[in-house]
Amino acid sequence: MIRVQHRTYTLIPWPWRVMSWAQAPEGLEFTLYDIADPALPPLRGVAVPGTPEEAARWKVGHDAYLSLLREAEETVRHAHGVRCRPGFMVDMRSVRLRRYDLMPHRRSRSRRLFAECLDRMRTYEEAYRPILTEIEARIAAAAADTA
Repeated sequence: MIRVQHRTYTLIPWPWRVMSWAQAPEGLEFTLYDIADPALPPLRGVAVPGTPEEAARWKVGHDAYLSLLREAEETVRHAHGVRCRPGFMVDMRSVRLRRYDLMPHRRSRSRRLFAECLDRMRTYEEAYRPILTEIEARIAAAAADTA
C-alpha cells in the first residue's frame, strides 16, 4: 500500500499584493500528491494499492514537478525585483528592490512575465498529468472498494 496526500500549489501571495502594477494571475493552482516514504511515519491521506516501484516513480515525478513549479515562480519573482537573502532568525527572507517600481511599461512587462510563467507551469502540469491521473484513478478505486 502506498500512502498519498493531496496538496495544492499556489503562487506565494507576497509581494504581489503590495506591487499595484504587478499583474499576477488569479486562481492559479496546481494539484500534486505527496508520496509517503515507508521509512518515515505515515502521512495523513489515503492508502492506495501499488508497488514500491510505482511509489518511487510517483515520488520522482512529484519532486521534479514541484521543483519546476518553484523554479518558474522564483524566475518570475526575480524578474519583478524580488530577491531572497539570508535573514536574521530566519533561513531566507524576501526583499523587494524599489528600482523595479520605476521601470517604464512595467504593467505590460509584468503581464508578459506572468504569461510566460503560466505557460511554463502549464507545460510542467501536462508532463505530470499521467502520474496525476494514475494516482487519482487508484484513489477512486480504493474509495469504491471501501464503499
